[in-house]
Amino acid sequence: MVEKYNLNEETLNFILDFEKKVEKGRVFTNKELVKLFESSSFYNEVVQSYYKTAIQKSIWWAVKRSNNWLMERGKYTKL
Repeated sequence: MVEKYNLNEETLNFILDFEKKVEKGRVFTNKELVKLFESSSFYNEVVQSYYKTAIQKSIWWAVKRSNNWLMERGKYTKL
């Protein structure tokens, strides 16, 4: 049986796990978080078949949803 991959869910899990390891005040760009996500265990190669900006949008959604980041255009500061 093939397990279905949910990009938004896995990105949120990544952000929730990642923010535990990040000190307050640290700033990341969306691109940096995308690269970190792509090298994490939360990433699945099936995402390569998604539209080009899917991961960027999913990172934005996950950061917003976690409520532990100050969000500016393309930059996220850990609260």
